[in-house]
Amino acid sequence: MTALTMAFPESLEVSGKQYKIDSSYRTVLECNGILNEDPDLSEKNLIRMLTIFYREGPTDVWTEEFVDQMFWFFACGREQEKKRFPKKIAGVNGKKPFDFTKDADLIYAAFMQEYGIDLNEQDMHWWKFMILLENISADTRLAKVIEYRTIDVNNKNLTKEEAKFYKAMQSYYGLESQKKVSEKVRMIEEALLNGGDVSKILEGDWN
Repeated sequence: MTALTMAFPESLEVSGKQYKIDSSYRTVLECNGILNEDPDLSEKNLIRMLTIFYREGPTDVWTEEFVDQMFWFFACGREQEKKRFPKKIAGVNGKKPFDFTKDADLIYAAFMQEYGIDLNEQDMHWWKFMILLENISADTRLAKVIEYRTIDVNNKNLTKEEAKFYKAMQSYYGLESQKKVSEKVRMIEEALLNGGDVSKILEGDWN
């Protein structure tokens, strides 16, 4: 199934029956928020997600197939990649590139800049949202922040000054817990604004 050959799904088949779903990107992001709050996903929160996602539920109980289909939809119907992306060759690390909550403003601005879409006024299918998000151009600030986060600072092609700069940017824009990063961000920002040496800040133990 591709975006060019078939319509994005508005229902999912479970045990031979079609169940209508809420395909809005806002709904999926709400479910993503539940996952962020409860990574181990308790039964209570799992049922909460299923109830939010399925516009019509089963007459008896939620089965494992309902759960599997929901997460298949969240993954935009993509099968898990069997090949490993050559991160070292591409010069990227394995860090998380973006967060829907922490980067909400950047995502909103990127859609406005790239597509002229005001996400505050327009709803859209989750799959469409993700396709557009994943193809945001390098001209947006979101793309630049993702570059800062994912670049491999140990890449031999970087100069010493470039590596130092990207380390500072990763510390500034890194998706660490707010409690951990707040003081470090303040110090780095101050150093960058005043032409200070951020290397001493980066050498500190922030774990």
